[in-house]
Amino acid sequence: MTIERNHVYNMDCLDGLRAMARGGVLVDCVITDPPYLIEYKTRRRQNKDHKFCKTIQNDDNPQLIIDLIPLLYDVMKDNSPLYMFCGSDKVDFFKTEIEKYFTVKNLIVWDKGNHTAGDLEAQYGKRYEFIIYANKGRAPFNPEMPRYEDIWKFNKVSGKEQIHQNQKPTDLLSRIIRQHTREGDLILDTFGGSCATAVAAYRLQRDYIVFELDPDEYATGTKWLDTVRSQVSIFDLI
Repeated sequence: MTIERNHVYNMDCLDGLRAMARGGVLVDCVITDPPYLIEYKTRRRQNKDHKFCKTIQNDDNPQLIIDLIPLLYDVMKDNSPLYMFCGSDKVDFFKTEIEKYFTVKNLIVWDKGNHTAGDLEAQYGKRYEFIIYANKGRAPFNPEMPRYEDIWKFNKVSGKEQIHQNQKPTDLLSRIIRQHTREGDLILDTFGGSCATAVAAYRLQRDYIVFELDPDEYATGTKWLDTVRSQVSIFDLI
């Protein structure tokens, strides 16, 4: 199988990464939002049949992360960045696995603007998530970009804009993309979800490769991406 630029693939990302490596496809930047290994599902919705009430696929499978990280390394160019989202519960596991192949530069704290629900009688509400920023080699920032600190404030996606329960805001993803890449560079996202990374890349005139295993999420995400592709103009570029 040949993996091509500017495609979203409904397939297991491990198989997709192996195909990329066989074909010699190398990327300039990886942004990945894997299952957090916490068997998460929302309990706040009244409609318990809503798709957001389902447990995330592979959210109980640490072997997925163990297998994923060396495959990411294989398809990344030298001196390129990896950004991996994770929660506070398992950050030690994610960081340990990443450090087997990459140099961890920062644990970025993403302040989401409000806290999660849960056992708030015996636990503080969780207002943040981590983004592990790591390098294959050394990945300098674009010199024209600002030098940000390691606490980022972007409101989480909610309401009618939310099409995936763990959807990441495109303005946050755009910061990452602009910090390291230029027009025509290739961005990889191995857990596409809502296709937010592809949307941000497309708006910034970067190429992308995205994998999403769940067929329903794939259909919803690619529908949004197709809508953006049909509407975007030079005035929409971030």
